[in-house]
Amino acid sequence: MSLLLNSSFTGASSACLLHRERSRRRRLRVPGVTCRQGSNDDRSDAARLDRRDMLLGGLGGLYGVTAGPKVLAAPIMPPDLSKCHDAKAPALHDHCCPPYDPSETISEYGFPATPLRVRRPAHLVKDDQEYLDKYKEAVRRMKNLPAEHPWNYYQQANIHCQYCNDAYYQQNTDDVPVQVHFSWIFLPWHRYYLHFYERILGKLIDDDTFTIPFWNWDTKEGMTFPAIFQDASSPLYDPKRDQRHVKDGAILDLKYAYTDNPASDSEIIRENLCFIQKTFKYSLSLAELFMGDPVRAGEKEIQEANGQLEVIHNAAHMWVGEPDGYKEDMGDFSTAARDSVFYCHHSNVDRMWDIYRNLRGNQVEFEDKDWLDSTFLFHDENEQLVKVKIGDCLNPTKLRYTFEQVPLPWLGKINCQKTAETKSKATTELSLTRVGEFGTTPQALDRVIVARPKKNRKKKEKQEKVEVIQIKDIKVTTNETARFDVYVAVPYCDRAGPDYGEFVGSFVRLAPRKKGSDGTEEQGPKKGGKLKPGITPLLEDIDAEDADQLVVTLVLRAGSVTVGGVSIKLLLTDGPASI
Repeated sequence: MSLLLNSSFTGASSACLLHRERSRRRRLRVPGVTCRQGSNDDRSDAARLDRRDMLLGGLGGLYGVTAGPKVLAAPIMPPDLSKCHDAKAPALHDHCCPPYDPSETISEYGFPATPLRVRRPAHLVKDDQEYLDKYKEAVRRMKNLPAEHPWNYYQQANIHCQYCNDAYYQQNTDDVPVQVHFSWIFLPWHRYYLHFYERILGKLIDDDTFTIPFWNWDTKEGMTFPAIFQDASSPLYDPKRDQRHVKDGAILDLKYAYTDNPASDSEIIRENLCFIQKTFKYSLSLAELFMGDPVRAGEKEIQEANGQLEVIHNAAHMWVGEPDGYKEDMGDFSTAARDSVFYCHHSNVDRMWDIYRNLRGNQVEFEDKDWLDSTFLFHDENEQLVKVKIGDCLNPTKLRYTFEQVPLPWLGKINCQKTAETKSKATTELSLTRVGEFGTTPQALDRVIVARPKKNRKKKEKQEKVEVIQIKDIKVTTNETARFDVYVAVPYCDRAGPDYGEFVGSFVRLAPRKKGSDGTEEQGPKKGGKLKPGITPLLEDIDAEDADQLVVTLVLRAGSVTVGGVSIKLLLTDGPASI
């Protein structure tokens, strides 16, 4: 889809352009060219709502505006295992429920007391034959277990289908799925999932020191598909992959959208490192920007909101899975864990969370019992069905593992912003286009001008509140995977040049497939989502803190999407303002 622009440039005042060149710290008010003022009211997300945020797309009515404090629900609790039902998983014919034993009891998990185990980068273990022999043998034994055994490789893989493709409803509901993506549940649930998978593999080969490797895609040397999963004779191999990407040294594209990036390998590597750097830098001061929004028991009509780390994670799933059909195995949540590289990939996702915590001084991300007490069920390495809480997995050392220390090139100095020369070449009087506000009804992705709540904020104000772009009521309108990228630029009054500006984040949804009562896949809009990348450090980097407004450009990369509103808010911080 091409970007929709509101109108063509027909002769803006050159004075506004000249003034922008003379001073980046002021805005010229030119008669006949509107330069909307941003309010100096330091609004928080909960305190005030922009009118565009309160309009329910198409209905023109208010929604979600209530007086008084928000009533908190409860932590997410394990579902009733006897009530597993068909999942939204056409690739598996909707069937991924585990065998159910009504006599099985649930115990508290006894956390391991083993020596600290060290997970190593996948590209650095390829020559460690002793380790690879153990890894392959463990997976081989797991695959050879009886099909009904909870440790069986495919039973373990089906766990991901059950909790990611809506095979269980939450306790005391018959229509609210247990969903471990798109929220603050994502990282801790997957940490436990990998932990038990890893412990079971170790048990199968009687090695308490065994660990799975991590796909070190945040460094140049690790951005290709790990070689240890490429041998077709190995139990680590999966034929259902995009063969263009998993061999011949193809570079993983963290902005992948089912169209290969024509850029050079070195440029893709630079873009990947910048994406990772921005993900950390822009979200460090508020955990939900990195990890996802809260979700509480019984909440039904919520807009799913994952953090930006989950976006990066999604791209690797898409890049590895087959390009056609259901995108198996990695490209479909119901089948993703059937590929052994899934656990290697998520091991690095888990490592990213560990690094994020370290950069924030290891403080608890959400001092909220509804997060800390959320509880999951897994079969442990002793074949016991155990329950575990989020609050007990925040530090990997409690689970007795850590990660090998390797360089973090994305923490260093990288040229991620566009140069002034590049911007000036793109911004000529003949190429400027008038950009309007979003409006009050849902629309296809576009370029809009958005007022900031406050400009020229002092250092203390930035430490207390982070500035974010809020994109609400995102609807994926087909059953296909969808992605759009978000860019920010400073307008020239109410106009913008052809250059999108600076990349700040992405929205990605893997194919939200569901079968209807007639057995065919349902079409039409899916549950709404939202996106809110932080921009406080970016505005400092591009010298735009004095801007009254910003141009926000939403660039569709895959699928079909509409959005219901774009605004800029100030949200209370819970962490350091910068790396």
